[in-house]
Amino acid sequence: MRVYSSRLIGREAALVLHGGGNTSVKAPFTDIFGEVSEALFVKGSGWDLATIEGPGFAPVRLEVLKKMAQLSALSDPDMVSAQR
Repeated sequence: MRVYSSRLIGREAALVLHGGGNTSVKAPFTDIFGEVSEALFVKGSGWDLATIEGPGFAPVRLEVLKKMAQLSALSDPDMVSAQR
């Protein structure tokens, strides 16, 4: 559903600049071990909203995001490491 709605938004030149923009959706995510967790699927950089595909959305685990939000400081490398 997020792919469909992102494409609709991306096709409207008045809403986006050169196909850019961000969209996301909260949904269950099943990892390679078969474990399910709540995730935020975020549009990846470099994907055009008008033509985005499912793989263009990266899953970010919400439980980890909530813990990171409580930190007083967080570097980019640490943020990426925490999501792996």
